[in-house]
Amino acid sequence: MSLGLSQRLQAGIVWLGRKDLFQLYVVVYAVFYVLVSFGLEHGLGIIGFSKTPYLNGGGYLYALAFVALAFLTNRVRLSFFAFGPLTVLVLVSLFASSVIGFANHNAVTYIAAWNLYILTAILLFSLFRHNRDPEGAWRDSTGVIFSKPFLLFVLAAAFASIFSKDNQYQYVLTEVIAIYAMLIRPGLIDKGLGLLIYLMVHLGSNSGFVQVEINRASILAAGLAGLLFLIYRRYFITTVFLIFATLGGLAYAVSMDDATVESLPRNISEAIMLMKGDDIYNHVSSYQRIYEGQKVMEDFRDASTMETLFGKGLGRTVDMTGAADSTVGQHALLGVLDVHNIHFINYAILHKFGYFGLGVFGLIVIAILAMFASDFASRRLDDALMFFYFYIFYNLMFAMPASNHLIGNPLWPAFLGMLCYLRKKPRLSIP
Repeated sequence: MSLGLSQRLQAGIVWLGRKDLFQLYVVVYAVFYVLVSFGLEHGLGIIGFSKTPYLNGGGYLYALAFVALAFLTNRVRLSFFAFGPLTVLVLVSLFASSVIGFANHNAVTYIAAWNLYILTAILLFSLFRHNRDPEGAWRDSTGVIFSKPFLLFVLAAAFASIFSKDNQYQYVLTEVIAIYAMLIRPGLIDKGLGLLIYLMVHLGSNSGFVQVEINRASILAAGLAGLLFLIYRRYFITTVFLIFATLGGLAYAVSMDDATVESLPRNISEAIMLMKGDDIYNHVSSYQRIYEGQKVMEDFRDASTMETLFGKGLGRTVDMTGAADSTVGQHALLGVLDVHNIHFINYAILHKFGYFGLGVFGLIVIAILAMFASDFASRRLDDALMFFYFYIFYNLMFAMPASNHLIGNPLWPAFLGMLCYLRKKPRLSIP
């Protein structure tokens, strides 16, 4: 019995060693996320923001286990240990902020969590940037992800979430899969499944009635993905026309009467009312983000030179007793006096990592923009690379007002690492 189990384990390792590393990581993560999310809500009764720490923790433990599996199956090159300049800067920022966090007696729970997030992100980026895939496996970097069974699984998860209290899928990944299927995939079935997934993502039930639910970050991120697609296809005249059409649509939205605006989905209604000049204090969601930024800047009033440079340290929290949105404090692990999550990503990075951390983040964004511009100018840009650019840029835009989607996301560094890996391949060899 023991011998048979050992042989099956060895056979399983050999089988995994022949699979495309990236697709295996993404597909298993998506299934794992859905199962954990459903289990937390329907098994333990944990919903809303209360689920986030468990989902993040589970996701990162899965990511670490996957890195260990990659080493076990000999899928990692020695160059894995050769960190580049930006990675070294991230490590310097992490070390300095950890030291300051302990010195300032910040929450140890959050210090440990952020170290887990960032160190795992570095491992994932290095793993996929320097992976040792079987010969030719990299040529089909999205085949399994856009296979009919997996698309149907994503569609089923999105449909089931309409009648749940929470989304049971990884939001950004699901959105990008839907957008890429609609815009890039050649088959009509793929495009149809992508459209259905996108529609299901933006439907929700309220007191038994199904209604449209969409947030402003999603609109902006999807718009950015569409702009990237038009640039990729070199539809420059269409791009200019759509920009003017968008501006015209915004002008029309602002001209609508308040009663009509209030009948629209909450996030859209709130955005239009703000553009019409309504007081931001009347809109809890938007004002909450401004309030958090004010609290961060108040915390910097007595900052030392080191704190200004490297931040108030990991684990730094703010007092949210005066916040208009009571749910932020209600779902904080350490209570309303010690809220850790800051929505705007610039304030989140500044608070923990200072101006040095903001500079490193800016360099990463500039590097990604330069990569896209270089691939576009050299005509290296193709369908395979666009999937990774879609996800990276979509996630960046979405995380601007919701930083946790970047900081607590073990997919983003994997996509970036895989993009760097694919860009090293001969241009004509990539399908």
